Amino acid sequence: MFIFDKPFVSKLLLDTVKRHGYPLLENDTAKELCGDGFNLLSPARFADRFRSRPLLYSNSENAISWINENLAFSDIVEKTDLFKNKVKFRDLLSGMYPDFYYQEVMFDQIQHLSTKDLKYPFIIKPAVGFFSLGVYYVHDEKAWKTIRPKVISDVEKIKDYYPEDVLNSSSFIIEEVIEGTEYAIDAYYNASGDPVILDVLKHNFAGAEDVSDRVYITSVEIIKDISEKVRKFLVSLGRLALLKNYPFHIEVRIDSQGRVVPIELNPLRFAGWCCTDIAYYSYGINTYEYFADNVHVDWDEVEKEHRGRTYALVVVEKSPNIDDSKLLGFDYEKLKKSFSRVLEIRETDFVKYGVFCFLFVEVDGEDSEELKAILNSDLSEYLLYY
Repeated sequence: MFIFDKPFVSKLLLDTVKRHGYPLLENDTAKELCGDGFNLLSPARFADRFRSRPLLYSNSENAISWINENLAFSDIVEKTDLFKNKVKFRDLLSGMYPDFYYQEVMFDQIQHLSTKDLKYPFIIKPAVGFFSLGVYYVHDEKAWKTIRPKVISDVEKIKDYYPEDVLNSSSFIIEEVIEGTEYAIDAYYNASGDPVILDVLKHNFAGAEDVSDRVYITSVEIIKDISEKVRKFLVSLGRLALLKNYPFHIEVRIDSQGRVVPIELNPLRFAGWCCTDIAYYSYGINTYEYFADNVHVDWDEVEKEHRGRTYALVVVEKSPNIDDSKLLGFDYEKLKKSFSRVLEIRETDFVKYGVFCFLFVEVDGEDSEELKAILNSDLSEYLLYY
Protein backbone atom coordinates (compact mmCIF):
# COMPACT_ATOMS: atom_id res chain seq x y z
CA MET A 1 0.00 0.00 0.00
CA PHE A 2 1.25 3.45 -0.91
CA ILE A 3 0.63 7.06 0.05
CA PHE A 4 1.80 9.87 -2.24
CA ASP A 5 2.38 13.32 -0.82
CA LYS A 6 4.31 16.51 -1.45
CA PRO A 7 6.96 17.66 -2.18
CA PHE A 8 7.87 15.20 -4.95
CA VAL A 9 6.81 11.90 -6.51
CA SER A 10 9.23 10.50 -9.09
CA LYS A 11 8.21 9.02 -12.43
CA LEU A 12 9.74 5.72 -11.34
CA LEU A 13 7.48 5.58 -8.28
CA LEU A 14 4.40 6.59 -10.29
CA ASP A 15 5.08 3.98 -12.98
CA THR A 16 5.80 1.26 -10.41
CA VAL A 17 2.58 1.77 -8.45
CA LYS A 18 0.50 1.94 -11.64
CA ARG A 19 2.12 -1.07 -13.31
CA HIS A 20 1.63 -3.35 -10.30
CA GLY A 21 -1.74 -1.98 -9.28
CA TYR A 22 -0.55 -1.40 -5.74
CA PRO A 23 -3.31 0.11 -3.54
CA LEU A 24 -2.86 3.90 -3.41
CA LEU A 25 -4.54 6.38 -1.07
CA GLU A 26 -6.87 8.73 -2.95
CA ASN A 27 -5.64 12.02 -1.49
CA ASP A 28 -5.06 15.42 -3.10
CA THR A 29 -1.58 14.51 -4.35
CA ALA A 30 -2.79 11.28 -5.95
CA LYS A 31 -5.71 13.07 -7.60
CA GLU A 32 -3.30 15.65 -9.02
CA LEU A 33 -0.73 13.19 -10.34
CA CYS A 34 -2.62 10.00 -11.17
CA GLY A 35 -4.95 9.44 -14.10
CA ASP A 36 -6.57 6.21 -15.21
CA GLY A 37 -4.99 2.89 -14.37
CA PHE A 38 -4.17 3.48 -10.69
CA ASN A 39 -5.71 1.39 -7.92
CA LEU A 40 -7.01 4.36 -5.92
CA LEU A 41 -8.72 3.68 -2.59
CA SER A 42 -10.82 6.13 -0.60
CA PRO A 43 -9.47 6.94 2.90
CA ALA A 44 -12.00 4.61 4.51
CA ARG A 45 -11.23 1.71 2.13
CA PHE A 46 -7.49 2.34 2.46
CA ALA A 47 -7.65 2.18 6.27
CA ASP A 48 -9.79 -0.97 6.12
CA ARG A 49 -7.34 -2.61 3.70
CA PHE A 50 -4.46 -1.71 6.01
CA ARG A 51 -6.14 -3.58 8.88
CA SER A 52 -5.82 -6.87 7.01
CA ARG A 53 -2.46 -6.18 5.34
CA PRO A 54 -0.39 -3.62 7.29
CA LEU A 55 2.26 -3.00 4.65
CA LEU A 56 2.68 0.70 3.97
CA TYR A 57 5.12 2.96 2.11
CA SER A 58 4.98 6.73 1.71
CA ASN A 59 7.36 8.76 -0.42
CA SER A 60 7.06 11.69 2.00
CA GLU A 61 6.86 12.23 5.73
CA ASN A 62 4.15 14.79 4.97
CA ALA A 63 1.82 11.77 5.10
CA ILE A 64 2.48 11.23 8.80
CA SER A 65 -0.34 13.55 9.88
CA TRP A 66 -2.86 11.52 7.80
CA ILE A 67 -1.48 8.27 9.22
CA ASN A 68 -1.79 9.58 12.77
CA GLU A 69 -5.42 10.59 12.20
CA ASN A 70 -6.62 7.55 10.25
CA LEU A 71 -4.50 4.57 11.33
CA ALA A 72 -4.57 5.17 15.09
CA PHE A 73 -5.84 1.60 15.58
CA SER A 74 -2.39 0.36 14.50
CA ASP A 75 0.95 0.46 16.30
CA ILE A 76 2.39 2.10 13.16
CA VAL A 77 1.54 5.49 14.70
CA GLU A 78 3.50 4.82 17.87
CA LYS A 79 6.49 3.35 16.03
CA THR A 80 6.62 6.19 13.53
CA ASP A 81 6.59 8.80 16.30
CA LEU A 82 9.31 6.84 18.08
CA PHE A 83 11.63 7.20 15.08
CA LYS A 84 10.61 10.62 13.83
CA ASN A 85 11.33 12.23 17.19
CA LYS A 86 15.09 12.10 17.64
CA VAL A 87 14.87 12.39 21.43
CA LYS A 88 12.55 9.37 21.69
CA PHE A 89 14.87 7.48 19.34
CA ARG A 90 17.83 8.19 21.61
CA ASP A 91 15.75 7.12 24.61
CA LEU A 92 14.99 3.83 22.85
CA LEU A 93 18.70 3.22 22.19
CA SER A 94 19.95 4.32 25.61
CA GLY A 95 20.41 0.73 26.78
CA MET A 96 22.52 -0.12 23.72
CA TYR A 97 24.59 3.07 24.03
CA PRO A 98 24.58 3.92 27.76
CA ASP A 99 27.43 6.45 27.54
CA PHE A 100 25.99 8.45 24.66
CA TYR A 101 25.48 12.12 25.59
CA TYR A 102 22.28 13.89 24.48
CA GLN A 103 19.68 16.24 25.85
CA GLU A 104 16.47 17.88 24.70
CA VAL A 105 16.22 21.67 24.65
CA MET A 106 13.13 23.70 23.87
CA PHE A 107 13.58 26.45 21.31
CA ASP A 108 12.79 29.24 23.78
CA GLN A 109 15.50 27.88 26.11
CA ILE A 110 18.33 28.09 23.57
CA GLN A 111 18.96 31.80 24.12
CA HIS A 112 19.41 31.27 27.86
CA LEU A 113 21.15 27.89 27.83
CA SER A 114 24.16 27.88 30.15
CA THR A 115 27.38 26.93 28.40
CA LYS A 116 28.39 25.06 31.56
CA ASP A 117 25.60 22.55 30.90
CA LEU A 118 27.03 21.58 27.51
CA LYS A 119 29.59 18.97 26.51
CA TYR A 120 31.72 20.04 23.54
CA PRO A 121 31.88 19.33 20.67
CA PHE A 122 28.21 18.65 19.93
CA ILE A 123 25.58 18.65 17.21
CA ILE A 124 22.37 20.65 17.61
CA LYS A 125 19.34 19.99 15.39
CA PRO A 126 15.53 20.00 15.51
CA ALA A 127 14.17 17.00 17.42
CA VAL A 128 11.75 16.51 14.52
CA GLY A 129 13.69 17.43 11.39
CA PHE A 130 14.39 16.79 7.72
CA PHE A 131 17.53 17.04 5.60
CA SER A 132 20.21 19.14 7.35
CA LEU A 133 17.80 22.00 8.06
CA GLY A 134 18.71 23.73 11.32
CA VAL A 135 21.67 21.40 11.97
CA TYR A 136 24.93 22.80 13.34
CA TYR A 137 28.27 21.42 14.53
CA VAL A 138 29.51 23.26 17.63
CA HIS A 139 33.20 22.81 18.35
CA ASP A 140 33.57 24.79 21.58
CA GLU A 141 32.09 27.56 23.75
CA LYS A 142 33.39 30.29 21.45
CA ALA A 143 31.72 28.65 18.44
CA TRP A 144 28.47 28.28 20.39
CA LYS A 145 28.30 32.03 21.00
CA THR A 146 28.42 32.53 17.22
CA ILE A 147 26.14 29.66 16.25
CA ARG A 148 23.39 30.17 18.82
CA PRO A 149 21.95 33.29 17.13
CA LYS A 150 22.18 31.50 13.75
CA VAL A 151 20.05 28.64 15.07
CA ILE A 152 17.45 31.12 16.29
CA SER A 153 17.52 33.03 13.00
CA ASP A 154 17.29 29.84 10.90
CA VAL A 155 14.08 28.78 12.61
CA GLU A 156 12.25 31.74 11.12
CA LYS A 157 13.56 30.92 7.64
CA ILE A 158 12.90 27.18 7.53
CA LYS A 159 9.78 26.68 9.65
CA ASP A 160 7.44 26.95 6.64
CA TYR A 161 9.33 24.50 4.39
CA TYR A 162 7.51 21.39 5.69
CA PRO A 163 4.57 20.47 8.00
CA GLU A 164 5.22 20.23 11.76
CA ASP A 165 5.09 16.42 11.60
CA VAL A 166 8.13 16.61 9.30
CA LEU A 167 10.03 19.63 10.63
CA ASN A 168 9.21 21.02 14.06
CA SER A 169 11.55 23.65 15.46
CA SER A 170 9.91 23.95 18.88
CA SER A 171 12.25 21.32 20.31
CA PHE A 172 15.94 20.62 19.63
CA ILE A 173 18.29 17.80 20.51
CA ILE A 174 21.89 18.40 21.52
CA GLU A 175 24.06 15.32 21.22
CA GLU A 176 27.68 14.27 21.10
CA VAL A 177 29.54 14.19 17.81
CA ILE A 178 29.63 10.65 16.46
CA GLU A 179 33.00 9.75 15.01
CA GLY A 180 33.52 7.59 11.95
CA THR A 181 32.39 7.28 8.36
CA GLU A 182 28.75 8.15 7.70
CA TYR A 183 26.36 6.03 5.67
CA ALA A 184 22.72 6.39 4.62
CA ILE A 185 20.85 3.11 4.15
CA ASP A 186 17.52 2.20 2.56
CA ALA A 187 16.08 -0.95 4.10
CA TYR A 188 12.96 -2.61 5.43
CA TYR A 189 11.89 -5.19 7.98
CA ASN A 190 9.96 -8.04 6.37
CA ALA A 191 6.97 -9.93 7.76
CA SER A 192 9.28 -12.07 9.90
CA GLY A 193 11.08 -9.03 11.34
CA ASP A 194 14.29 -9.65 9.39
CA PRO A 195 16.08 -6.54 8.03
CA VAL A 196 16.60 -6.33 4.26
CA ILE A 197 19.17 -3.80 2.98
CA LEU A 198 18.35 -2.35 -0.44
CA ASP A 199 21.05 0.29 -0.88
CA VAL A 200 23.92 1.99 0.95
CA LEU A 201 25.16 5.53 0.33
CA LYS A 202 28.44 6.78 1.77
CA HIS A 203 28.10 10.40 2.88
CA ASN A 204 31.03 12.61 1.89
CA PHE A 205 31.79 15.83 3.76
CA ALA A 206 33.92 18.86 2.97
CA GLY A 207 35.36 18.91 6.51
CA ALA A 208 34.77 18.04 10.17
CA GLU A 209 32.25 20.83 10.67
CA ASP A 210 30.31 20.20 7.46
CA VAL A 211 26.76 18.96 8.18
CA SER A 212 25.33 19.36 4.68
CA ASP A 213 23.73 16.67 2.52
CA ARG A 214 25.67 17.65 -0.60
CA VAL A 215 27.31 14.39 -1.77
CA TYR A 216 26.51 10.68 -1.34
CA ILE A 217 28.25 7.88 -3.23
CA THR A 218 27.46 4.23 -3.74
CA SER A 219 29.21 1.19 -5.18
CA VAL A 220 28.93 -2.55 -4.72
CA GLU A 221 32.22 -2.43 -2.86
CA ILE A 222 30.88 0.11 -0.36
CA ILE A 223 27.70 -1.88 0.16
CA LYS A 224 29.38 -5.26 0.68
CA ASP A 225 31.99 -3.74 2.97
CA ILE A 226 29.53 -2.61 5.65
CA SER A 227 26.29 -4.54 5.07
CA GLU A 228 26.94 -7.28 7.60
CA LYS A 229 27.87 -4.82 10.36
CA VAL A 230 24.75 -2.78 9.69
CA ARG A 231 22.55 -5.85 9.44
CA LYS A 232 23.62 -7.02 12.91
CA PHE A 233 22.72 -3.62 14.35
CA LEU A 234 19.36 -3.65 12.56
CA VAL A 235 18.57 -7.08 13.97
CA SER A 236 19.06 -5.69 17.49
CA LEU A 237 17.03 -2.58 16.71
CA GLY A 238 14.21 -4.61 15.20
CA ARG A 239 13.96 -6.79 18.30
CA LEU A 240 14.02 -3.74 20.53
CA ALA A 241 11.22 -1.95 18.67
CA LEU A 242 9.35 -5.07 17.48
CA LEU A 243 9.47 -4.08 13.82
CA LYS A 244 7.79 -5.95 10.96
CA ASN A 245 6.70 -4.84 7.49
CA TYR A 246 8.40 -1.51 8.01
CA PRO A 247 10.40 0.52 5.44
CA PHE A 248 12.92 3.10 6.62
CA HIS A 249 15.96 5.22 5.79
CA ILE A 250 18.63 5.17 8.47
CA GLU A 251 21.84 7.16 8.85
CA VAL A 252 24.72 5.67 10.84
CA ARG A 253 28.39 6.18 11.47
CA ILE A 254 30.90 3.35 11.68
CA ASP A 255 34.06 4.04 13.66
CA SER A 256 37.56 2.62 13.24
CA GLN A 257 36.67 -0.33 15.51
CA GLY A 258 33.70 -1.23 13.33
CA ARG A 259 31.10 -0.05 15.86
CA VAL A 260 27.82 1.05 14.26
CA VAL A 261 26.24 4.10 15.91
CA PRO A 262 22.91 5.37 14.52
CA ILE A 263 22.38 9.06 13.82
CA GLU A 264 18.67 8.97 12.99
CA LEU A 265 16.00 6.80 11.42
CA ASN A 266 13.42 8.19 8.99
CA PRO A 267 10.20 6.14 9.11
CA LEU A 268 7.99 4.69 6.36
CA ARG A 269 10.18 5.86 3.48
CA PHE A 270 13.54 5.41 1.85
CA ALA A 271 15.81 8.33 0.87
CA GLY A 272 13.71 11.52 0.75
CA TRP A 273 12.44 13.28 -2.38
CA CYS A 274 12.49 9.83 -4.04
CA CYS A 275 16.30 9.92 -3.98
CA THR A 276 16.10 6.21 -3.28
CA ASP A 277 15.88 6.00 -7.08
CA ILE A 278 19.68 6.13 -7.07
CA ALA A 279 19.49 2.35 -6.51
CA TYR A 280 17.59 2.00 -9.79
CA TYR A 281 19.93 4.26 -11.76
CA SER A 282 22.95 2.48 -10.30
CA TYR A 283 21.97 -1.18 -10.07
CA GLY A 284 18.51 -1.54 -11.58
CA ILE A 285 17.06 -2.09 -8.11
CA ASN A 286 13.51 -0.77 -7.78
CA THR A 287 13.33 -0.29 -4.00
CA TYR A 288 9.55 0.23 -4.07
CA GLU A 289 8.99 -3.15 -5.74
CA TYR A 290 11.50 -4.87 -3.50
CA PHE A 291 9.66 -3.70 -0.38
CA ALA A 292 6.13 -4.28 -1.64
CA ASP A 293 6.94 -7.74 -3.00
CA ASN A 294 9.31 -8.79 -0.20
CA VAL A 295 12.36 -9.20 -2.46
CA HIS A 296 15.96 -9.48 -1.27
CA VAL A 297 18.97 -8.22 -3.22
CA ASP A 298 21.53 -10.72 -4.50
CA TRP A 299 24.59 -8.51 -4.23
CA ASP A 300 26.86 -11.18 -5.71
CA GLU A 301 24.81 -11.03 -8.91
CA VAL A 302 24.76 -7.21 -8.87
CA GLU A 303 28.53 -7.19 -8.47
CA LYS A 304 29.07 -9.13 -11.68
CA GLU A 305 27.86 -6.17 -13.74
CA HIS A 306 28.72 -3.23 -11.49
CA ARG A 307 32.09 -4.11 -9.97
CA GLY A 308 34.38 -1.08 -10.02
CA ARG A 309 31.63 1.40 -10.88
CA THR A 310 30.75 4.36 -8.63
CA TYR A 311 27.56 6.38 -8.59
CA ALA A 312 26.61 9.51 -6.70
CA LEU A 313 23.67 11.55 -5.52
CA VAL A 314 24.33 15.30 -5.34
CA VAL A 315 21.90 17.38 -3.26
CA VAL A 316 22.29 21.01 -4.29
CA GLU A 317 20.81 22.86 -1.31
CA LYS A 318 20.24 26.60 -1.11
CA SER A 319 22.13 28.26 1.71
CA PRO A 320 19.98 30.25 4.18
CA ASN A 321 22.41 33.13 3.54
CA ILE A 322 21.23 33.57 -0.06
CA ASP A 323 18.92 36.55 -0.52
CA ASP A 324 15.87 35.33 -2.44
CA SER A 325 14.89 38.87 -3.39
CA LYS A 326 18.03 39.19 -5.51
CA LEU A 327 18.12 35.64 -6.89
CA LEU A 328 16.83 35.22 -10.43
CA GLY A 329 17.52 31.52 -10.82
CA PHE A 330 20.05 28.70 -11.05
CA ASP A 331 22.15 27.66 -14.05
CA TYR A 332 21.23 23.98 -14.29
CA GLU A 333 22.89 23.51 -17.69
CA LYS A 334 26.22 24.72 -16.31
CA LEU A 335 25.86 22.36 -13.38
CA LYS A 336 25.24 19.39 -15.69
CA LYS A 337 28.35 20.28 -17.68
CA SER A 338 30.39 19.95 -14.47
CA PHE A 339 29.89 16.17 -14.66
CA SER A 340 30.94 13.75 -17.38
CA ARG A 341 27.95 11.40 -17.01
CA VAL A 342 24.63 12.73 -15.71
CA LEU A 343 21.96 10.07 -15.20
CA GLU A 344 19.19 12.49 -14.22
CA ILE A 345 18.71 15.99 -12.83
CA ARG A 346 15.60 16.99 -10.87
CA GLU A 347 15.02 20.70 -10.63
CA THR A 348 13.02 21.95 -7.62
CA ASP A 349 11.21 25.03 -6.37
CA PHE A 350 14.19 26.42 -4.47
CA VAL A 351 12.25 29.33 -2.95
CA LYS A 352 9.63 27.01 -1.48
CA TYR A 353 11.85 24.11 -0.42
CA GLY A 354 15.38 25.49 -0.11
CA VAL A 355 16.88 23.02 -2.62
CA PHE A 356 17.98 23.84 -6.17
CA CYS A 357 18.06 20.30 -7.51
CA PHE A 358 18.97 16.64 -7.09
CA LEU A 359 21.57 15.20 -9.43
CA PHE A 360 22.22 11.52 -10.16
CA VAL A 361 25.62 10.85 -11.76
CA GLU A 362 28.18 8.16 -12.47
CA VAL A 363 31.75 9.13 -11.57
CA ASP A 364 35.20 7.65 -11.99
CA GLY A 365 35.66 6.61 -8.35
CA GLU A 366 35.27 7.60 -4.70
CA ASP A 367 37.95 10.28 -5.11
CA SER A 368 36.30 11.81 -8.16
CA GLU A 369 37.50 15.34 -8.87
CA GLU A 370 33.99 16.20 -10.05
CA LEU A 371 32.57 15.32 -6.65
CA LYS A 372 35.32 17.15 -4.79
CA ALA A 373 34.57 20.29 -6.78
CA ILE A 374 30.82 20.32 -6.09
CA LEU A 375 31.34 19.30 -2.46
CA ASN A 376 33.51 22.35 -1.81
CA SER A 377 31.61 24.77 -4.03
CA ASP A 378 29.68 27.71 -2.55
CA LEU A 379 27.49 27.47 -5.70
CA SER A 380 28.15 31.11 -6.59
CA GLU A 381 29.22 30.07 -10.10
CA TYR A 382 25.73 28.68 -10.75
CA LEU A 383 23.62 31.44 -9.19
CA LEU A 384 21.83 33.90 -11.47
CA TYR A 385 21.01 37.35 -10.04
CA TYR A 386 18.85 40.25 -11.11
